[in-house]
Amino acid sequence: MLPTFKPNSYVICLKSKRIRVNDVVVLEDKKIGKVLKRVKSFNDDKVTLKGDNNSYNSMVYETLYNASDIVGKVIFKL
Repeated sequence: MLPTFKPNSYVICLKSKRIRVNDVVVLEDKKIGKVLKRVKSFNDDKVTLKGDNNSYNSMVYETLYNASDIVGKVIFKL
């Protein structure tokens, strides 16, 4: 799949409790900082996220995070 966002793209995100499957979110990863990921599933306070561009992305596998690690939902890209 081609990337939806390219390096150095600007996005606007909002804190939201209404995050759904296929939404793109900004995530605070403790190792690499803020990243953009797509929501694949929810389970209580856990969320499974995955990147769009598996050939480029270092996090190609679906990864389980705490919902509290999500900074916000992307609502607009420039």
